[in-house]
Amino acid sequence: MISEGYIKYRAQRRPGPLPHHPAFEALNRCRTELFDMRLIGVYPSGIGYGNVSLRVNASQFIISGSATGALRELTPAHYALVESFDLARNTVTSVGAIDASSESMSHGAVYRALPGVNAVIHIHSRRLFDRLRAAHAPETDASIPYGTPELACAIEALVRSLDANEGLFVTAGHDEGIIAYGASVGDALALVKALATQGDAE
Repeated sequence: MISEGYIKYRAQRRPGPLPHHPAFEALNRCRTELFDMRLIGVYPSGIGYGNVSLRVNASQFIISGSATGALRELTPAHYALVESFDLARNTVTSVGAIDASSESMSHGAVYRALPGVNAVIHIHSRRLFDRLRAAHAPETDASIPYGTPELACAIEALVRSLDANEGLFVTAGHDEGIIAYGASVGDALALVKALATQGDAE
């Protein structure tokens, strides 16, 4: 198994509270629901997987923190505000009590490409991942590893080409990784639920 959940970018974090966001509680409930569906969690090796985020403004977003996969329920202290990210310098600047997720640049790439997207969900599922690839769902190149500026650039190009405010795609070089996005937390979660339900019906 590849090593998931490690921060590859250079984290620049300062302590501070999260900004108030009216959809934060919905995001946190969504994250707990995904944990209960085993789409967010931790591998037997102890490495966590999966994360959720919520747009704050044009360039900033709240995202679940690094190494939180083992926890069923999170508090605001388990989230970070990503203030900025720089692909060229491979840096993420954040505010909070915890480092932002290792997938922060991937989430940021979706927000930057599609101004109408306000929530991003990153899940892991071997069954759903294989099923989507077999169905030729949109995906990033399998040669691009997770947590890298190259993956963020590929994600930005992919979702820009799809040109829709909600959708699903596979990160083929990030084993088991699937990203859903939508205009709201509920829209993104509905895509994941529909995918999981369809998979269960097969």
